[in-house]
Amino acid sequence: MVKNRCVIVGASPAANAEFIAKMIQQSDFVICADGGRDIIAKTSITPDLIIGDMDSSSDTKVFESIPTKILPVIKDDTDTMYCVKTALSMGFERFLLLGTIGGRMDHTLANLSVLLYLRNHNAEGAIISEYEEITLLDSGVNVISDVKGKTISVMPFSCERIKLSYNGLFYPLKEAAVTAEYPYTISNKAVENEIEITVHEGKALLIINKELFINNF
Repeated sequence: MVKNRCVIVGASPAANAEFIAKMIQQSDFVICADGGRDIIAKTSITPDLIIGDMDSSSDTKVFESIPTKILPVIKDDTDTMYCVKTALSMGFERFLLLGTIGGRMDHTLANLSVLLYLRNHNAEGAIISEYEEITLLDSGVNVISDVKGKTISVMPFSCERIKLSYNGLFYPLKEAAVTAEYPYTISNKAVENEIEITVHEGKALLIINKELFINNF
């Protein structure tokens, strides 16, 4: 079976093993980032690769037969970033990050930056938890489906300002400037099942909040 999407499982204390198991498909290549091994061990899923310095993995004997890359504790890359770089070198272009937000804020911010790293390396990624889906929007028209009734937030990322237009949202925008210091584009509501968010300038994080996600990334 050809595996065309890489799923990286982190060790966020907010991670829900049951939810993560539902997100992973049989055709995914699964990498555990350090303590992500403990999360996957609670499911029936067997990872394809384990990478990390093992400072957050409680039982290193779990999945002993699975290929494992032990990283030095003193390094520049986070375990998640090293996983991403490894998967990019293997040719993957689609990434799903699970168990990578919540808990420590610095880790969450670093994992949001992973979305930018992927985009700059001709790949696409999404961070999904039980309650939100986070992706990076680049310039142009972005069409998002199956979102009616869901809460939509768009924020500048890696830039001081963005310029946005909306179609299908309760609060409309027309080439409106949104700055990093005043991101008023929070908690909008999708009134159509398919919406359009046009980024005229800059890069933006799209955060979709809902109770339960269907894995369609």
